[in-house]
Amino acid sequence: MIINCWGSRGSIPVSGPEYVRYGGDTTCLEIRARSGDLIIVDAGTGIRRLGLKLMEEQRQDYHFIFTHAHWD
Repeated sequence: MIINCWGSRGSIPVSGPEYVRYGGDTTCLEIRARSGDLIIVDAGTGIRRLGLKLMEEQRQDYHFIFTHAHWD
């Protein structure tokens, strides 16, 4: 299993020199199982960089898990 963190900076994306090393995107995790399954946990602003990677891989099959949602 491989886990990549594409964002973990809370609910508001941030930028600036202090975030160059660790980034400032909001929550998005990529989990790749040995079986080849891909699970994406949350779709914060980190999903943009992950999406670019998935397009480059021509990957179109994945599963989403959302840890929170807003319902009116």
